[in-house]
Parts: sequence; structure tokens; C-alpha cells
Amino acid sequence: MNRNYSIILGNGTRLDFKSVFNQYFNTLVLFAGRYLGEREECESLVQDTFLALWENRREFPDEVSVKAYLYTTVRNKALNVLKHRKVEREYVNDMLREEDTELYYMKSVIEEETRRLIFTAIDSLPEHSRKVCLLYMEGMDNQEIAEELKITLNTVKFHKKNAYKLLREKLRDNFYLLFFI
Repeated sequence: MNRNYSIILGNGTRLDFKSVFNQYFNTLVLFAGRYLGEREECESLVQDTFLALWENRREFPDEVSVKAYLYTTVRNKALNVLKHRKVEREYVNDMLREEDTELYYMKSVIEEETRRLIFTAIDSLPEHSRKVCLLYMEGMDNQEIAEELKITLNTVKFHKKNAYKLLREKLRDNFYLLFFI
């Protein structure tokens, strides 16, 4: 099965896609290398560029426009990779700075322990109060909770009030943890 995959130019001329790929692939990999350095990553980026060219299948005025599209797309994709690397580096550096501190460690322990205590207490609530409480913690307002559980707004308020009362009793001895959060 021999298919002719081609790029159509404005004057009706067709460029064979495989020929364009073979003609520009290595040059574009070297061009991407000016930005990224790693050959494998550059090859992958150039393959993505040709995939984008194929998926767009638009008409180009001339062969120079095809070449300009390829170089521009490689440059933009490479710049996006560099931006992403920068964000990753900044995130890792921030995490390393934060992790180095004793305060970060203590804060993390307290947060996790508090979370565990709260969810243990919530799990022990009566079923309807527990459901209302969990939906509220997910960000739903009273009206949305009422609709979700198919109960009245006053019933939601009752179960929420009941949940808070029971949680205060259950978490009373652990108030100092909640204070830190």
C-alpha cells in the first residue's frame, strides 16, 4: 500500500512529507541542540514538530514558509522546555531550602498528625453528619450539599451543627495541635 503523504504549497505543488523530513530532520535537531543540548530530547522535540506539521496539514505559500514553520516551531517548543526546566529548578530549590529547616519538619509532622486526628474524628461521626461534614470540606456550600444528599437546607444545617459539636468534644484534648495549624 503506497500512500503519497505530501505538503501542499499555494501554487498547487506538492512536497513529499518524507523528503521534507529527511531533508530537515538532522538540521533541526542541531538547531534544537543550541537551546537544549541533549540529543535525545532534541530528536524527540523535532519529531513532535513534524507531527504538528502533519496534523495541521495546512497549505503553505511556498517551501520557504514550510522551512520557517519548522524552525519557528522547534524554537518555540525548545523555549517551552527551557521555561519548564526553570520552573522545575525553582520548585526543587524552594523545596530543598524549606526541607532543610527544622521548622518545616515540625510543621509537616504537626499538619499530618492533625489531619489524621481530624479525619479519625470525622469518621466516627454519625453517617449523615459525616457526609455533610466531608462535602463541606470539599468546598460545597449548604445548598449544594442539600441537593447532593437530597435533603432540606435546614437538615444540612442541623447535621453540620451536630458535626461541629461532636468534633469539638472529640478534638478537645488535641486543641494544641489545631492551634499550630
